[in-house]
Amino acid sequence: MNRKPELPVEIEKALRRYLEIQAEEQKLKEEKIVLRERIGEHMVDLQMKHWYPKIDGQALKVRYRETTAIEYDESLLHDRLGDRYIAILAPDLRKIRFHLDNLESTFSPVLSLIGSPSPEKVRLAIENGIVNKESFTGAFKKTVKRFVAVGKSWAGDTSDIADAPEGPQGEP
Repeated sequence: MNRKPELPVEIEKALRRYLEIQAEEQKLKEEKIVLRERIGEHMVDLQMKHWYPKIDGQALKVRYRETTAIEYDESLLHDRLGDRYIAILAPDLRKIRFHLDNLESTFSPVLSLIGSPSPEKVRLAIENGIVNKESFTGAFKKTVKRFVAVGKSWAGDTSDIADAPEGPQGEP
């Protein structure tokens, strides 16, 4: 039997306020984007990268920079360049993360340079007798972090989702 817990009045108030703050935060983020655009346009007009205006007695530092993003049609380039395609490639951390399970054995020779102990691998190594548990005495610190995510559910979604952190302290 899956009984839903009672909603205490003080928790209902906290959740209601949390949602209000979330909405306010979203509006503020959107307003900041508009203001940054306006300030950026002014910086372009001034042809300045740094500006130090004083507002209400407070000295500010305004920085402006432009970056250029280039997106390649990778399959088209691979088809056109063939074997020469590899000459234009550099490691891409997003792709490495995405394919990490397949790349782990490739990284074995350099794991001491780029790797960190993994709790799952430590547990497996202890279980398989590769290392003993005593080797870890005083060699680690265990902390428990709480994650709370509050958001509006989709229409009709009344499922209870337990232990599903979506980000630190309410970040979706």
